[in-house]
Amino acid sequence: MGRGLGLASSPNPGLRGRPPDRGGRETDALTSGISAAIEALYATVYGHDRTTATTYINDNVVVCLLENILTEHEDTLIDRGSGREVIDGRVAFQADTEDEFTAAVERLTHRRVVAFLSANQTTPGVACELFFLDAAPLAVTAAGGV
Repeated sequence: MGRGLGLASSPNPGLRGRPPDRGGRETDALTSGISAAIEALYATVYGHDRTTATTYINDNVVVCLLENILTEHEDTLIDRGSGREVIDGRVAFQADTEDEFTAAVERLTHRRVVAFLSANQTTPGVACELFFLDAAPLAVTAAGGV
């Protein structure tokens, strides 16, 4: 994960309420799980699986950095000078799918997302999904869901 800009997944012991076990394996599993969930959402909506994600968690903040986000059609629009149209489409996408993004992060962190921000850039084709979490873990049902 994290190809292109040289990003690397990094465990962060600042994950309040969910401390890592030996070697940070719990944090690694959580960041990998969030990255996979966000990649899957992008693949479903945009119809390609080139997008890679790297997730970082520090206290009440989850940052998911995405690379290779653009579709071939978006690349063509950008080449024709319509980069603003691509960004506008991405903003609409975030408005339409915010609930899916926050649900995935809440399910995996067992914490409520209190704010969600998204930013996109076309050159290079990168995005950042930023989630602010409530301080308290959500209650987990006996079946393991939220």
